[in-house]
Amino acid sequence: MTKDQYSKNILYLLLFCSVVIMGFLMKVTASFMLPVVISVLLSCVFYPIVKRLNEKLKFPWVLGSIVMVLIVVVIIMVLSTIIGTSLTTFLSQYPKYESKFLYLYKMCADTFEFQFYDDKSFFENIWGQLKVREFVQKTAISFSGDVLAFTKNVGMILLFIVFLLIEMRYSHEKVDAIFQGKNSRRVMTVTRKIITETVHFLSIKFFISLATGALVFICCLIAGVDFAVLWAFLAFVMNFIPTFGSIFSVLITTLFTLIQFYPNSLRIIFIFVSITAVNMILGNIVEPRIEGKNLGISPFVILVSLTFWGWMWGFIGMIIAVPLMMIVKIICENVSFLHPIAIILGNKPADTQKELSEVEEEA
Repeated sequence: MTKDQYSKNILYLLLFCSVVIMGFLMKVTASFMLPVVISVLLSCVFYPIVKRLNEKLKFPWVLGSIVMVLIVVVIIMVLSTIIGTSLTTFLSQYPKYESKFLYLYKMCADTFEFQFYDDKSFFENIWGQLKVREFVQKTAISFSGDVLAFTKNVGMILLFIVFLLIEMRYSHEKVDAIFQGKNSRRVMTVTRKIITETVHFLSIKFFISLATGALVFICCLIAGVDFAVLWAFLAFVMNFIPTFGSIFSVLITTLFTLIQFYPNSLRIIFIFVSITAVNMILGNIVEPRIEGKNLGISPFVILVSLTFWGWMWGFIGMIIAVPLMMIVKIICENVSFLHPIAIILGNKPADTQKELSEVEEEA
């Protein structure tokens, strides 16, 4: 083994140990790191808009940053109002679904030999079955904690975005001051590519998810499914999670349709087939054609990334898993000794090699 090969192996070993330690720290400090990471990703999305407003329309940079955050606040308030209204309506109309829930539970009780009492309500029947009482209590405690944490984190994220956008106008000067000459250009090139790729991916994902939600809403209106806005919003949010999100959205919407219309199977089949077709066409045909080869990440790596970031940071981690993996791949493409990792993360080796060659030419 030559001295260079030995040094490279030591470097990879140190890199692996550093990644493990960093992963442990990110897990332990999730309450702090998650808002920071989300604010950085959203700042990358808003930065080109603020920059264009400043350069083209001479809009003050600080004011542009504040306006972008105010737009986000308005969107959050509108979505919260819609979801809150839908949930309130659902709870107010629950009594008309009681008989359906009770009928379906009786079928399950007969099949799996659960206890069933004709003189008790649905919730009274299931309260002692399958440790439902413990599950509901744990869920209630967890949900209340999650609501408080979410409220606090949203405020932190919005504050981080404002100050980060204001700081980003000096990013080029800071990089020039830290690095010199060629290194400065390389860092700025990598940074611009990360921002461009992040904006490209998230913007496409947003509009595809929006189209998915709109089409699910139309399908629910055609079939007469109650709370169509709620199922459309669920489809919109879950579409940000590759594969698993769409499957979950389809199953939950179909399950509610089953509860509402059983034993009328025609509408149930229509909802299942139509929203499955919507997710497959938009997710597997339209989105790849629009996205092109800019993502270039192995499907297996995406699934592993979803599992890892879901374990690391829960549901939000699964939503931001692909953008984070995309950033890691871009960094690996621009650091010579990390090129093998970029090839592993990439989809087709030939395409990744081409991207590496373009990086080397730019250097």
